[in-house]
Amino acid sequence: MMVYRKTRVANLAIAFLLLVLVTNFLLYQSSVPDFLSLQVTSGAAIGSLIDLAIIAPLLFYAAFKISVKQTIGLMVAGLVIARFLIPSELFAPFAGILYAGIAVEVLLVLAELGLLFLVIWKVPLIRKQMTEMNEGAIYSLLPSVEKVVTKNVFIRIVMSEFLMMYYAFFTWKKKAPSHAGVVTMHVKTSAVAFNIMLIHGIVIETIGLHWWLHEKSIVLSIILLIFNIYSVFFFLADIQITRLHPLEIKNGKLYITKGLTARMVVPLNMLKEVEWGAALPSKDTLQFMYRDFEDVVPQAIIHLQEPIEATIFMGMKKSVTEFAIRVDEPQKLKELLTNS
Repeated sequence: MMVYRKTRVANLAIAFLLLVLVTNFLLYQSSVPDFLSLQVTSGAAIGSLIDLAIIAPLLFYAAFKISVKQTIGLMVAGLVIARFLIPSELFAPFAGILYAGIAVEVLLVLAELGLLFLVIWKVPLIRKQMTEMNEGAIYSLLPSVEKVVTKNVFIRIVMSEFLMMYYAFFTWKKKAPSHAGVVTMHVKTSAVAFNIMLIHGIVIETIGLHWWLHEKSIVLSIILLIFNIYSVFFFLADIQITRLHPLEIKNGKLYITKGLTARMVVPLNMLKEVEWGAALPSKDTLQFMYRDFEDVVPQAIIHLQEPIEATIFMGMKKSVTEFAIRVDEPQKLKELLTNS
């Protein structure tokens, strides 16, 4: 997942990135060189290759928090873009660079697929680790995979998608935990009803729009169909996680999740302050509040003694120092936190 750095350097990098892309695009539009009386030569092609395959990815890296591997992927993408922008007669001497870049990207993809096969190979060890953790799959799968196999971003994304399919199809006979440390978060909201409404809307849209679009563009209709099916699976899984995983306090830890979009496990000794009746949270505060048909506000903001990693959408990580919560029984939660 790409996260904007929100710094002055990042803003400048974005500005220069747009400048690089626009100037290289205009350079190969015949009307622009003719208007400026410029002759596009092999030197211009070399400059474009440097701009698109080196300068642009580095500017992107300066503006967004991405890995080195993602930066290499952007370099290969820059070579592909250059292939389409630069006229064939000018690009021909540099075709080998494009093929070399594609070969590197293929090797990286094969390496990640190899990691996926390694995860499959070590499923028994992963299941054993999950059993030892004695926590729900939403909390234990990714940590178990990271401990047994790898912390690779691609694997985290794949495992997150597996979690979605697991909760969407294989958890309908499971029951939510019931003990003294459980505080529900969704019962007094319309979160489940809201997701069911979205599923109905998607199904109706798919039936109507898909057939209409199929006559216009088969490719677009198939893309829309796949996206809609994925959305239905996502909301089904979200309903199940909402139902099966209320806020829990057990084993000296606080377990909290908001569907597939955010979850974290917080040791109780890491709690610094619980600010009850707090104002609206800041944009950097992670929010565990189920949506409703009306605007919701937090009942408390919990401050931590030091940052803790939360898992967000697609298995990505986020460092959290405070998070906002809203539960069905705030007084019960207050007593649990006070007595823990």
